Amino acid sequence: RGTSLLPAGVTAVAGKFERGDSIAMFDPAGHAVGHGLSRYSAEEINQIKGRKSTEIEAILGYPGRAALVHRDDMAL
Repeated sequence: RGTSLLPAGVTAVAGKFERGDSIAMFDPAGHAVGHGLSRYSAEEINQIKGRKSTEIEAILGYPGRAALVHRDDMAL
């Protein structure tokens, strides 16, 4: 809806994928809401899900991007 997917909005990660892969996004009820290009791997997202974007560097050890999927790389 005009916004990027941020770590704070993620509750679960399923499957294995790498940075740059196309991923499906689901709402809490399990309904598909869109697809997008991931800026992080599944492993990285599992570490930062539910957290604030400002915490990414402390968790991953390097400065990351605020959005997991930027709105420009998303199709709803």
